[in-house]
Amino acid sequence: MSELDRGRPAPQVPTGSEPARGIPPVAISETSTRVNKTGSWKYIRPRYQDGVAPCNARCPVGIDIEGYMNLLREGRAWEAEDLLIRENPMPAITGRVCDRPCEEACNRAGLDGSVAIHAVERVLGDDILERSLPDRFEHWRSERMAVVGSGPAGLGCAYHLNRMGYHVTVFEAEPEAGGMLRVGIPEYRLPREILDRQIAWFVSQGIDIRCDQRLGEDLDWADLAEFDAVFLSTGAHKSRPSGMRGESGAGVRPGLEFLHEVNDGHLPILGRHVAVIGGGNTAMDCARTARRLGSEVTVVYRRTRAEMPAIAEEIEEAEREGVAFLFQAAPEEAVRTKGVLTALVCRRMEMGPPDESGRRRPVPVEDGEFRLEVSSVLTAIGERSDLTYLPSTIDVEWGTIPTGELGAVRGAGEGTGPEGAGISETGPTMVFAGGDVADQPRTVAHALGAGKRAALGIDRAVHVTRGLDVKDWDPEGYRFGPDGNVSITRWRGDDPVQRENPVNDVVPGDALNLNHFAPAPRQEDHHLPAREALTDFREANQGLSWDEARAEANRCFNCGVCNGCELCMIFCPDFAITRRADGRFSVDMDYCKGCGICAEECPRGAITMTREGL
Repeated sequence: MSELDRGRPAPQVPTGSEPARGIPPVAISETSTRVNKTGSWKYIRPRYQDGVAPCNARCPVGIDIEGYMNLLREGRAWEAEDLLIRENPMPAITGRVCDRPCEEACNRAGLDGSVAIHAVERVLGDDILERSLPDRFEHWRSERMAVVGSGPAGLGCAYHLNRMGYHVTVFEAEPEAGGMLRVGIPEYRLPREILDRQIAWFVSQGIDIRCDQRLGEDLDWADLAEFDAVFLSTGAHKSRPSGMRGESGAGVRPGLEFLHEVNDGHLPILGRHVAVIGGGNTAMDCARTARRLGSEVTVVYRRTRAEMPAIAEEIEEAEREGVAFLFQAAPEEAVRTKGVLTALVCRRMEMGPPDESGRRRPVPVEDGEFRLEVSSVLTAIGERSDLTYLPSTIDVEWGTIPTGELGAVRGAGEGTGPEGAGISETGPTMVFAGGDVADQPRTVAHALGAGKRAALGIDRAVHVTRGLDVKDWDPEGYRFGPDGNVSITRWRGDDPVQRENPVNDVVPGDALNLNHFAPAPRQEDHHLPAREALTDFREANQGLSWDEARAEANRCFNCGVCNGCELCMIFCPDFAITRRADGRFSVDMDYCKGCGICAEECPRGAITMTREGL
């Protein structure tokens, strides 16, 4: 003890774990820390590296969801809408009827619920349609393209080809355009006003749509020879038979036929008790439509509820509106008394071994027969395509048209490359196909994705045919993630979003730091009360307001993409990170010692640690 310390009281040592006065001992430098270039210590260094959000990778359309969410969060709504419609030409429609695989992939589900992507998309889509109609795109290419079918696949393909500068003519068999969007989806899910405005939006941009032109009747295959390429998207409009006895008699009708009649403005009389056979979206549409016509409805499905292919929300809405469900039951016979349908004989089922799809096969239960009192039966167990219009040179396998990855049709002796296939001397030069006529999931989103891929394939084929420079088809370079759908923006090379050392890796949830996100409840769609919804065909799902959509955008993690939150700057112990004039960040390697704190604290997994010198 020094002389100066003699006679002074001894310091009080805290008895607990907390230091005296709550302040731990810290090292203090009396000079600038710049004299100590700690960067010489490191063997690893941080790298800002934008990846792919899982919602982008799972979107069948191929939308930069994370990108438009971030723009909306920043208050740049018009830029968000522009980024959205680069890839998805009908967000007002997908925001209403999509089955939402993007939300299933959302990393936010691990915290407090996935982001309501569909609802935000709907708000942006409605705003796009509420503006004045867009100007016509300049058709600066000489080639003329034909699209047969004006459903989501056909309109999607036409839209992207039109924006690429091609002349596009769409041929539609029905009196009005829209395909299954018009004839198969009830108005309480997709109002005709929205669909009509969407069609007008396409026409204003220079797409020529000709209705009452059914291929094989009003339009011959030879008529398509004047076009440089054709895209077949005639859909699947024929219901599959259920196989039960008495199916062809009175009181039993295909669900699609019923929906078509209602969408044409007719109100068929179904009677008091209606049975709907099936568990997909068509079955839910039939059930909810029949409820609006005043019938009591029971859905009969041969598997369990967990295996129903319908959109989960559609099932919940059907239940809310009073639809009853009878699971693990299969129809066997429609019973009539004096020609009038009175009962449906069903049999209980149980789950047996897996079938070719990998799902457990329903098998009949012995002595499991029972009856339902019915006045009408609507069958909705799947649809098939009418491909009788095809020439013999085009292959058909299992009721669908085989295609290459970019939609090129495989003809007799022809390959499946992205250049397309010359089918016959009397038909179009190149033939592509997609949507429900091809072997793919039958959803609006998958159809839009197929139309986009075909547009990209046609564009590439034109360049090959004309001997122009063309990019190699490397799927990794044009998809969102290794398995995602293609991006037209990436194909054209005009991405408006600034990327930092981009990679095509999908960012998993465990790469995020959830400690930096406060819980925020998901904004749920507003619905008409069930009693009110059943009185007419008004839209049942009212969606979100603009403020609620912005709140949802704020919930987005922006997985894998730096959005300038500055937490890397805040946590860097060496003050080695600074913001550049372009809003991005730079790391001063003279002082970064490779501690990895910035990467550990990055909320979005947008920083990776790499070996020094790599």
